[in-house]
Amino acid sequence: MSNNSILNYAPVSLARQPIVDNNLAIMGYELLYRKSEYSLVAEVVDDIGATAQVITASLLEIGMDNLVGSNKAFVNFPRSYLLNPSSVPLNQNKVVIEVLEGSGFDAVLLASLRRWVKQGFKIALDDFVFEPKLTPFVELADYVKLDILALGQDEFHRQVEALRGFDVKIIAEKIETWDEYHFCRLLEVDFFQGYFFERPETISSKGSKVNSMTLLQLMAEMLKSDDLSMNELERIVSQDVGLVHKLLRYLNSPYTGLVASVDSVRLAISLIGVNQLKSLTNLLLMSEMTGDRPVLLEQIMVRAKHAELFAKKRGYGNHDKYFLAGMLSMIDVCTGMSLGDVLKELPLPNEFINAIINRAGRVGQTLDLIEYYDNGRQVKLESDLVDLRDTYLEAIQWTDQFVATF
Repeated sequence: MSNNSILNYAPVSLARQPIVDNNLAIMGYELLYRKSEYSLVAEVVDDIGATAQVITASLLEIGMDNLVGSNKAFVNFPRSYLLNPSSVPLNQNKVVIEVLEGSGFDAVLLASLRRWVKQGFKIALDDFVFEPKLTPFVELADYVKLDILALGQDEFHRQVEALRGFDVKIIAEKIETWDEYHFCRLLEVDFFQGYFFERPETISSKGSKVNSMTLLQLMAEMLKSDDLSMNELERIVSQDVGLVHKLLRYLNSPYTGLVASVDSVRLAISLIGVNQLKSLTNLLLMSEMTGDRPVLLEQIMVRAKHAELFAKKRGYGNHDKYFLAGMLSMIDVCTGMSLGDVLKELPLPNEFINAIINRAGRVGQTLDLIEYYDNGRQVKLESDLVDLRDTYLEAIQWTDQFVATF
């Protein structure tokens, strides 16, 4: 195990705000992103990264039961998460999926929400404003959250009346005064949320850090669906104690229902399963790498896939090597270390390291061309330019689909 794998910790924070019934008994908590334990508001830079950090903290660090007990956990999901019901390892009996108002209420989203419901999840429509064309979404939902602060009392009243005929529970949110609470009670709203009851409570813990480089390696290995090696998965996971710690925390969570003990990394990987391991790796990548840099992961994946596709176009062998080279060529940005220092700690052939750093050989030349094209610099040969252009568009499409799996 490398020196880089010594376990270290970073603060993990999120906030929770209770949702109460008419008797002021708590029925659930909305879990909210917080950048640090000192943050009073969300300060969300990237919806995808924020959701990833909330799920990671609740699932792998603080623990969902510690956060909400036997109550429901309401979690905001951006559209890209909503479109992929199998990409997030959550307990359908515990978590309510909140559909944000900007999710784009179209046929694609409706079909995805139906898959969530089929898996047993409950749906809440957040900051919702009813229109007749949105009827299929209301029919699918279990909760509708109406923002009294944004709507005002007259429009709030109209919205409540419009929803009367549906089998859906109404949550009045952003309640800040006794008058607002009393008004909502007169309308026989089901549940309530807002500063009048309690401000969001920030909860912090120490979380084990995972090396972004380990996650990138693990993801690259799992992309080799036709030649997946358990030995290689075990080797990659074993080099990072922080990752091992998180995976064991996951296996120990009530979500998995595991009763057996785990005495090896290989057994942990086997119990988790490759598909679930991929979901967890994706989740950690978004949480660890891109919280304040929402486009970083996309840039890395575009470069890696562009290098691979260009190599295929040219008939070069060992395409996975080009993918990994493209990925590792930006690893210094992720780690804050020099490229040479990062690569020398990895079990890579010297010629591969030389290709990435000094751009030697065919791999190095490919990386140069990819970077020239990406940075808008002149590509001398027209044939290179044509192949770069064609493969770049394909790399963009692939990356869009990949990021959607988060």
